Amino acid sequence: MKRWVGTLGTFLLLGLGGGAWIVATGAFDVSAGWKDPAWVRWLLVNTQENSIKRRAHDLAPADLDRQRRIDEGFRSYREMCAICHTPPGQKDSPVSAGLNPPPPDLAESAEEMSASELFWVIKNGIRMTGMPAWGKTHDDTELWDIVAFLKILPDLDEKGYEALDVKLAPGHHHGEAGHSHSHGASSSAVAEEPLDFSGMEIE
Repeated sequence: MKRWVGTLGTFLLLGLGGGAWIVATGAFDVSAGWKDPAWVRWLLVNTQENSIKRRAHDLAPADLDRQRRIDEGFRSYREMCAICHTPPGQKDSPVSAGLNPPPPDLAESAEEMSASELFWVIKNGIRMTGMPAWGKTHDDTELWDIVAFLKILPDLDEKGYEALDVKLAPGHHHGEAGHSHSHGASSSAVAEEPLDFSGMEIE
C-alpha cells in the first residue's frame, strides 16, 4: 500500500513540476494558428456540451412562435452574430476565419440544441472561444428574440436570408438602462412583402 502511495505521490510531483515548467518557460504555444489534437477537441467539446445542458436544464423557454420576435432576432443576429457565424450562402469573414476554435454553424446548432440551451449560451458566452456573454449588454427579451430567429435558420437558404435582409432594413432600438442605441434607419421605412415564419414549429 505504501508503495502505491509513494508511486502516486511521485507522479503528482512530476506532473506539478512539468506544469510549472510549461508556465514559467512559455513552452506552450498559445497562438490560434494551430488545431487542437483530436483528443483535446473531444474533451473540450464534451465538457462544453454537458456544462451547457446542466445549466440550461431549468430554463423555461419564452414564446418564440411570433413573427415580430423572429424579425427582431434577425436584426440582432445580423448586427451581433453574422460576423463570426456566417449566414447562409455567404463567405466567412476575416474574423470568422481567424477564430480557433472555429465558430459553429448556427443552423446546425439550432437543430441540435434546445431553445433554452441556445439562450444560455447567448447570454453567458463560452470562455476561451471568442463567444461573448451578450447578457452583459442585452436584456433577456432581446436574447430570446435571437433564439426565435435561430430556430427558423435551418429552413433558410441563401435567397431566403437575402429576402429577410431586404425586408428588415438595419434599425432596431435597445432602450434598457445602460444600453441604448439604434442601428441605421427604421425597418418601417422598407415596404416589402412580409415573410411569415409564425407557423413553423419551434422546439
